[in-house]
Amino acid sequence: MGVLSSSLSDPGPNSLLMPPWTRTVGALWRRIAAVMVDGLVVGLAGSLIAFPFFDFFSKIGAWGPVFGLFLALPYFAVLNSRWGNGQTLGKRLLHLQVVTRQGQPISFGKSFVRYLVLAVPYSLSEMSLPASRTPEGLSWLISMIAMGFGATVYLVLFNRRTRQGLHDLAAGSFVADADECGPMPASSTWWIHYLILGSLFFAVATLGIFENLIYGSGQISQMSDDVERLESIPDVQSANVEDLIWKSAGAPAKKILVVSVTWSGEAAHQDSVADEAAKVLLESDATVKDHDSLRVIVVRGYNLGITRAQVTRTFQRTPAEWRARLPNPSVPS
Repeated sequence: MGVLSSSLSDPGPNSLLMPPWTRTVGALWRRIAAVMVDGLVVGLAGSLIAFPFFDFFSKIGAWGPVFGLFLALPYFAVLNSRWGNGQTLGKRLLHLQVVTRQGQPISFGKSFVRYLVLAVPYSLSEMSLPASRTPEGLSWLISMIAMGFGATVYLVLFNRRTRQGLHDLAAGSFVADADECGPMPASSTWWIHYLILGSLFFAVATLGIFENLIYGSGQISQMSDDVERLESIPDVQSANVEDLIWKSAGAPAKKILVVSVTWSGEAAHQDSVADEAAKVLLESDATVKDHDSLRVIVVRGYNLGITRAQVTRTFQRTPAEWRARLPNPSVPS
């Protein structure tokens, strides 16, 4: 027993040839919980900074998520690096740590790259660009980059071997169990995941090529023209037009034309911009008269990606009521 006990307590020189203990990849449920905690922390901080300056941030428009990207950068880039021991507050609470393959916290430079690869696509996916003032090529490019966020979500969910998203692959990092030590297992992402993501990317990119054919016909073309005219109204950042069929029990279905405008003007003038939007539609869209109601939704607020706030007012009248209210709108031919 003494010899056995000695051999267990003193591994001897041959132990240098044995591989070190490896640590495990953090459990998916803990990563999701950590993301939720970090989202609450960053969102609360963003709200405390942005809400007192509501009017200022409401004028940023589509660029709000880009501002939010830089606002959250110190939290994620610093804490996920060796400066923060690879742990944001969420990761610390859920016992997770961002490490290299050797099991050590990553450098700030790698953490910075890791954050950008994750945050840039997310921020672009949150942008609401004005359709009439955004070149089609730029809109297509932004959509392609924004797909990177979806690719990261896919890899974290289904890449069970390493749970590495695009941001981890770019930085050579892993999200590991913080209660363990040692290097990560010598495993890699299954090649089939790259094939799936490449096929999806190709399919979406190809669909974008035929977008002009879709938007160049019929009712969709008319709505595209409506959006262009609405976005020419002063202080309107973006607009959207859609048909809505409203059904209620015991009553005939009603056809409603719904107009949404994101507006950065003064709150006291929301009635005026609603009137202007209705006038634009009544003068340019002959199909308005075929609807039971014209609903105009005026939205003031901001979206920083990490936090958002908005004030919405809705104005709904029949086309005849809008015409009676407005100063002699012309009738489209």
